Amino acid sequence: MRTIIAMKGGGCKFTLAWAMVLAAGGCNKQYPPVVLETSGVAPGLGTAELAYVLTEAVATDGRVKVGALKRSAGRLDAQLKRLAVTGPTATPKLLPTAEHRLAYWYNARAAWAMKLLLLRDCPEELSDAALLRRRFPLDGRTMTLEDIDAILAAEANLRAVVAAPGVTFQRARLPSRPLAPDDVRRRIAERFAEFIDDKERFVVDVPGRRVRVPPVLWQFHQRLIRHHQATYGTEGATLTTALLAYVTGSPHRRLQDAIGYPCVAGRPDRRTARIE
Repeated sequence: MRTIIAMKGGGCKFTLAWAMVLAAGGCNKQYPPVVLETSGVAPGLGTAELAYVLTEAVATDGRVKVGALKRSAGRLDAQLKRLAVTGPTATPKLLPTAEHRLAYWYNARAAWAMKLLLLRDCPEELSDAALLRRRFPLDGRTMTLEDIDAILAAEANLRAVVAAPGVTFQRARLPSRPLAPDDVRRRIAERFAEFIDDKERFVVDVPGRRVRVPPVLWQFHQRLIRHHQATYGTEGATLTTALLAYVTGSPHRRLQDAIGYPCVAGRPDRRTARIE
């Protein structure tokens, strides 16, 4: 069986949360959909191949070791083929809980982000069309990384979107190991805190006296502020203040040090997090 490579109606698939992002770029016409041969591949939740790739090809800081990733391409493809025929839509009985589905989407996003990086030969930068909007087989259908983000926003929460793994500096770093249902929510909370504490991603510009917030988080800034004000009965809250409730330790201190700085939308950073 060859996986389907055309989306229903030939159009872009997105939710309202991502409409403004996609409106600027439209449907991707430049890069063809990725095709995988899945004949004889049995559905399953095993992530041994992904675990191998993450161990071999991802450094402790989440950067991709380009040479190791290329050498691991066969293992990565084996994982992607299993993910293509498994998922909440294709095999719902294998993913009975919200935690199973959440771990599935996280692992799928990590695996496909690395594959899309490989398909472009690991360049120093990746366009949105090449990364976020290129279509590939997943969950018995054709999807994009943006589709995964939209599902996370709808079925989990905004922190799950911000913490979702990627290969550029505008997204959270790749994990050291696959996520599992029994600890996926804890790890998402940890990854969100790491994102806020990451100086290359969440930039506190001390000379400019401002905080440059990555687009993946900035899109939620008004919602975070409204929630904070409703929860604590305050007015005039800032994004920095609103974020304090979600983190402790080092990222909490980093936010406290930035109180008083205005938060502004950061430019998309398409640099790939890579090591030669």
